[in-house]
Amino acid sequence: MSHPSDDRSDLAAIERALTRDDPALAATMDTLNQQFPEQSATRASKPTGRRDRRVVMAFVLGAIALLALLITGLLTDSPSPGDEEPGVRPAALAVAAAAPYLTP
Repeated sequence: MSHPSDDRSDLAAIERALTRDDPALAATMDTLNQQFPEQSATRASKPTGRRDRRVVMAFVLGAIALLALLITGLLTDSPSPGDEEPGVRPAALAVAAAAPYLTP
């Protein structure tokens, strides 16, 4: 990849050669550049808004996906094998705990 100053010098050399080869074209281009100076300068220095929106949208969607992944990880906490007593299930414990209140 060439250096920007090299590109500028190459473009200046091309412009000089075109001016030398076709002075009428050079005069027309100078007239147009004088009529529309800001339009060419704005295009060269400012990136398009469409690209900026794409970057913002990609960032927002990535942040949402990361947040969804984090929430999913927190809500699907699987217990370790050593956390529960063997043979005892949480539903059985709930029924056993509620049994005294179920009898009339």
